[in-house]
Amino acid sequence: MSWTEYLPTIEPILTATVLVIGGYALSSSAARWLRHRSAPPAAVRAARLVISLTGLLLAIAVLFVAFGPLTLTGGLTLSAVVGLAATLALQTTIGNVIAGFILLRDRMLRPNDVIQIGGIRGTVVRFGLVTTWVRLEDGNLACVSNSNLLSGPLVNMSAGDRLKGEY
Repeated sequence: MSWTEYLPTIEPILTATVLVIGGYALSSSAARWLRHRSAPPAAVRAARLVISLTGLLLAIAVLFVAFGPLTLTGGLTLSAVVGLAATLALQTTIGNVIAGFILLRDRMLRPNDVIQIGGIRGTVVRFGLVTTWVRLEDGNLACVSNSNLLSGPLVNMSAGDRLKGEY
């Protein structure tokens, strides 16, 4: 038996292996980037989990299409429908995560910053990828979605010294 006879079997396995290893490597570098940006540990874990699971699910899809009852067209159609359903179900959460990344990148918010957004004024207690917790002046906690922070007029009263000369 020649080694070329095994090639159709080896290709999907190698592709799946590359997807799993690539997903793990990408999740590690994303975690380093988030830690460098002072993201909370829960946000780092969530980002690693989502990226790793995406690589794993893609690898499973490759193996399922190669060895399972689906054809390539059927597998692509199924993955498109599942992706569309997941995107529609997570639309608000994905918007908040993107807003969280933008706020992290712009360095507009840090813990202990005094902010005002709409009618809420207080101190940032926790900054996550989806929500930001603000301790109000009366001691209560408010949980504000990052998309609201990004779209609102957000006033940061304590970022002036930190960002002096940058803006």
